[in-house]
Amino acid sequence: MKLILARHGEALDFSSTGKDKDRELSSRGREDIHKMGRFIYLSSLRVTHIYYSPYVRTRQTAEIFAKELGITDLTESCDELAPGNVCEDMLYKIKNFSNSETILIVSHNPGIAHFAAHLIQDDALTPQLPFQPGTTIAINVAREKFAGGQIIWMISPNDLHPSIFLNPNILVSHR
Repeated sequence: MKLILARHGEALDFSSTGKDKDRELSSRGREDIHKMGRFIYLSSLRVTHIYYSPYVRTRQTAEIFAKELGITDLTESCDELAPGNVCEDMLYKIKNFSNSETILIVSHNPGIAHFAAHLIQDDALTPQLPFQPGTTIAINVAREKFAGGQIIWMISPNDLHPSIFLNPNILVSHR
């Protein structure tokens, strides 16, 4: 199974309610997630389902990913992905997917970094995983044990040059 773990895009500093859970993506955050969605779309991975934290910024991130990836109704809020919870606790939701499927999971830092380190089976790696807003890591891991995974890529929006999205032939020849 391929798991793409993503940190939500850059968010506004405050929400109109004053609650952290209600903070929305900034315009840069939206732009960055569109870039990351296009990157995933152009990759060899085909996302079949998206899970996200119940916070506004992660829902907005998941919605942008879904739009870029052409996923209509296969997104689901997951309380285990909220800040302060343990992301690994959501594995029961994906254990019945096949090893050939790709699942996208949107959460927060530092939980998402701990989750990635758990899947790779190296908790000492957590501080070395720089999950800036919008960063994704793709991991190939067997659903039978959800451990010992191999990193396929780790990339942030700042690593993507905008010109790779300007060639329309890439999109036509890729799909």
